[in-house]
Amino acid sequence: MSGLLPRAAAILALAMACLGCPGPAAAQPSAAAPEQQSVTIVRDVPYPGATPGDRRRSLDLYLPADRKQKPPLLIFVHGGFWLLDDDRYQIGPALAQALAREGVAVALLRYRLAPGARHPAPVEDVAAGIALLVRQADRHEYDPRRIFIAGHSAGGHLAALVALDPRHLGRHQLAPSALAGVVSFSGIYDLSLRPGISDNQRDATRKAFGTDPAVLAQASPVRHVSAGAPPFLVLGAHGDFPEFLPDARRFAEALTRAGQKSVDRWIVPGRDHFSLVNLEGRDNVVRHLVLDFLKVQPPPAFIARWSEAKRRWRDPPFSTLPFWRHANLIRSYPVDARFVSALVTVFTDARHELLEWPLERFHAIALPALLAVLPAATVGQGDYLVATNVHGEKRYWKLAELLPYQPVVVVGLDDEKDLFRLSIFYHPAREYSWKDGPAPPVMARSVGAFVYLRKEPPEELASHLFGLTESSFHRVPADPLAGLRGLPREVFDAVTTRNGCVQCHQWRGIGAQMHHLTATAGAPHGGMGLPLESYPPEVWKAFLYDNETVARTIGASPNPVDEPARQALYDLVNASRGATPAPAPPAAAPPRRPAR
Repeated sequence: MSGLLPRAAAILALAMACLGCPGPAAAQPSAAAPEQQSVTIVRDVPYPGATPGDRRRSLDLYLPADRKQKPPLLIFVHGGFWLLDDDRYQIGPALAQALAREGVAVALLRYRLAPGARHPAPVEDVAAGIALLVRQADRHEYDPRRIFIAGHSAGGHLAALVALDPRHLGRHQLAPSALAGVVSFSGIYDLSLRPGISDNQRDATRKAFGTDPAVLAQASPVRHVSAGAPPFLVLGAHGDFPEFLPDARRFAEALTRAGQKSVDRWIVPGRDHFSLVNLEGRDNVVRHLVLDFLKVQPPPAFIARWSEAKRRWRDPPFSTLPFWRHANLIRSYPVDARFVSALVTVFTDARHELLEWPLERFHAIALPALLAVLPAATVGQGDYLVATNVHGEKRYWKLAELLPYQPVVVVGLDDEKDLFRLSIFYHPAREYSWKDGPAPPVMARSVGAFVYLRKEPPEELASHLFGLTESSFHRVPADPLAGLRGLPREVFDAVTTRNGCVQCHQWRGIGAQMHHLTATAGAPHGGMGLPLESYPPEVWKAFLYDNETVARTIGASPNPVDEPARQALYDLVNASRGATPAPAPPAAAPPRRPAR
């Protein structure tokens, strides 16, 4: 398939490879779920008005045989770029069997195929099948109030279109409210023949819809979003075709902007365009998400917590939008592999979520220009810059050393102006390695605004600080690291840049106090970065000499100190004990985003 790896996707693949991230791969099917219910199959139910024997205008119905109450019905529309049936791939039957064993009735809709039957024939067939199923609810004993529609790939397009454009069900005297919700697996939501889509998708779209921009727009689900839309579960795969994930993000965000409150969007790691629809296996994340959406089974606790966090950070508690008041200072630059590598340091194990973005342009303000327009009373004056993010983490720069590397403050990426929406969530195992206690809640880490050096810097200037707001920048007249300058060189490098100790902790009264942010409220929480001298001696020794065990106990990434600095740092911190005051409470978080 040609055209599937545009420039930005290639850059991300390069960055993933450089950082040891495995590339997209098809998921291996997990062990099949044990049979819970036998299944009754009613085949080739014709749509009203269909010619006898026209199998493309018929459906198959999978019914749980042992029912204590009326089950929900999931109507599934197969994919194939509107050109291919599902007879060879059997994606629909596998999904139907998996769900019917869980007590869900499933209908597999067929439709006439292009190029012999062009738009609107396929969506008309889907609407006819839905209308038939709505009216036969009592006959087949499924719940008429819980009829959902789902689709895969082109089927996701048809499911979303029939649920959003009221004309299609209106021809059968039904409203979209007849549907309780929509599940879209790797759907297609915008049919415009824009750059970045694959040659196969472009060719299939022309065969199924033609090239008239007005027709393509009218047939695009994204053009019909409204506050009255049914709830949506928008699913994508880590290994999906590159344009599908950005399309899904734009569609879900359009639904949310239109006022639909129930929109969940997930990218599933380890899956590709086809294996995403595999619902076998008791530990299958997609299975849990679908059964929860159908209100059949509540999800495991970890999925419920992640869902809550994702919903909360659609409208995050911090914002980069205030930077855009200085639009005259904002410039756009092409994204390259070094820029993507910087973003990956935030996303770490969730780096597949970056695939939602075209990664074509970033938007930034030159740091000197930003410092000149921010209020002098808050920014201050001086030759040194201290930046503090929403976690209380700090970076320290001498401006004269920084400016030759063209520092900019990144405030947007592609079409996103609020970089706090680019957030990932994590769940520490413990707050401190040596203290027992209840498990911490899910935490959030965001891109936010960040200082980026457009010219590649030396190592001591290379670390980025994400999660900045307008109030993050402070100029000071004296070197904030002066009290550490007398340290041996390898120790100074370890605590200021290489390991960044004083970026998160204090030592000798110098440094920061980093904290987590809860995903539910964006509020500071536990696991504070304590002064190095205040850690119990055995804890300090374990951190330096058994760092991987400490990191594993907390649920964090290791941060080992290099051998040349380790013993000297160990001894110097031990010598500082008793000379450090008790840690202060965490600083107040930066101001929240303004009301809009």
